Amino acid sequence: MTSAGITRRRHRCRAALALSATVGTAAMLALAAVPAAAAPDGEHCVYSVTTQEYRCYNSLDEATQRGGTSVSARTAGEIIGATVFEHSDYGGATLTVTVPEPCPKNGKIDFWLDLDDYWQNRISSVQAWSTCWVWLYPDSGDRAGPYKENHPEVGSYINDRTVTVGLS
Repeated sequence: MTSAGITRRRHRCRAALALSATVGTAAMLALAAVPAAAAPDGEHCVYSVTTQEYRCYNSLDEATQRGGTSVSARTAGEIIGATVFEHSDYGGATLTVTVPEPCPKNGKIDFWLDLDDYWQNRISSVQAWSTCWVWLYPDSGDRAGPYKENHPEVGSYINDRTVTVGLS
């Protein structure tokens, strides 16, 4: 089993089921005590808005190799629209969002990503790419942005409150 196209949570659930079948119910209960949303700071994923798949790598360089285009993005003919970071100053885990074309600047949100359980309420810094502007949406439906370039801090209003990312 690879981590390609599987969210962290699904990966952990499948691992927990395999462990349970092997060592019994006691092992599964011990594993349940570990927070399901915990992910290593070193995890760097790429999400394709075209294929709606995640691919994860050990480093940000590996995720965005070869001129800023990830392996999965090259396969789908996509480019990077944005990278969001778990911590301020571009630290922690990363999620790079690939899009089929540069954002057209047409006055509307062209690409959306409803964040999975791990990424909800975790974004603290962003980088905008390929003419895309990044918009961050909390649960309330308001929005912060546009982030038109690199922002080492997204601001106190939206820090660790984002549930949806929009690119325009």
